[in-house]
Amino acid sequence: MFVTTRPLKIKYKNLQNPMQDFMQINDNNNSLTKEVVFLRYIGIVDSIDLYQQDILKMDAYFAQQRIPYLRLHKLEKITNKAEVDRLMELWENVQATLEHLPSLDKAPLGSKLNNASLEWTKKLSFKQIIQIYKDSQPHSNATLLKNFAIKFLYWMDYYLPRIFSAENQKSPKIVFIGDIAQHELLFLYFLSTLGCDICYMNPREDGANIPSVIAASSTLHKCRDFYQKELTIPMHSVQPPQPPIPPAQSAKITSTEECSYEQLASLAISVVMIKTFGPDNEVVCFGSGVVLHHDGYILTNLHVVSGGAYYTVLYENDTIEYTTDQFVKYHNIYDLAILKVNRASKALPVKKDGQLVRGQKIVAIGSPLGLFNSVSDGIVSGFRDIRQMSMIQFTAAISNGSSGGALLDMHGRLVGLITAGFDDGQNLNLAVPAHIIYQFAENFIE
Repeated sequence: MFVTTRPLKIKYKNLQNPMQDFMQINDNNNSLTKEVVFLRYIGIVDSIDLYQQDILKMDAYFAQQRIPYLRLHKLEKITNKAEVDRLMELWENVQATLEHLPSLDKAPLGSKLNNASLEWTKKLSFKQIIQIYKDSQPHSNATLLKNFAIKFLYWMDYYLPRIFSAENQKSPKIVFIGDIAQHELLFLYFLSTLGCDICYMNPREDGANIPSVIAASSTLHKCRDFYQKELTIPMHSVQPPQPPIPPAQSAKITSTEECSYEQLASLAISVVMIKTFGPDNEVVCFGSGVVLHHDGYILTNLHVVSGGAYYTVLYENDTIEYTTDQFVKYHNIYDLAILKVNRASKALPVKKDGQLVRGQKIVAIGSPLGLFNSVSDGIVSGFRDIRQMSMIQFTAAISNGSSGGALLDMHGRLVGLITAGFDDGQNLNLAVPAHIIYQFAENFIE
């Protein structure tokens, strides 16, 4: 069996007048060979005010021309656990077809595009993206590959229906402004293989570690001046609507008044003790963890679980130790990791508004020296940068085994993940702040 549908053939333009070439509007005319602009426009011309004005004029121009156009500052993140589960199943089904083109041709890959050639190109390009990821991450494992694929599939389902429509045959224009993650840059390349003109704009620097395939496909234009401050540009009305956010179902205390210590201690039902076992079935480390989602996603420190062959997790008021080898995600710099346990439990809410202040009261819950779910109180004593990482310094008592435990404010919200203490000092303890937890684990937070 052969695949008879022909994919698009993309030719990347060698740009002489980068921004003018990007602004040029081309009709596709149903051709299977397309010239595409992929521009990396770094720095600013003249002033930041004129830079912003030019972007707003570009918004208005493309809206007037009625062409598919998106201006992005970051790509959407999955906030719905049901979506994660759906895409996980989709990835498992698609993964088996990637090495057999006739099977890939028949397999569904998210929302189907109306144009058969475009749909087939989408599948071939996704296969290429997966291979690029594997080549660039030689030490990655199946779990990390799955996480990448799920994120990429979500972006495909979210953006492609907004970009491609049967009634509009003009080349879509995609603009991404600001700092970009490598996975987001790969998605821009993916869109270019579908015939989209791409303009990545960063007023202060180019993306780091540009993949070779993108370096070869894109044109780099560097301006003389740069702008290092945070840049915010009002979003034009042609932006895609935001998806509805499902209501949270976490075990949070909703009162605006401060909770009693007894109420805060009751939240220990969402804090667990973790034992890490090596290949010889001996315990190599123990620590704590925080339930992020009722389906069993647990946040802890990477140093608690790194190198483990498997783990056991103990919940409050439950004599069973649950065994798992589902190591979902980690980050070396943040010292964060996520495990998955096949047990439903209540999640802790993560603080996402307002700032902590020095002197603010906090409560720590963890298992110091294996003393399961000990509760101690203290204050925020400062904010430190440790190895270029923002940390909360606090005074609540902790010891070995507290790592991965919960640091709560007086409203029962997780404001930090306990990560370290100084042996040579008294009550000099550190926690990873909530905004870093969000950057790392937003897709898993209930």
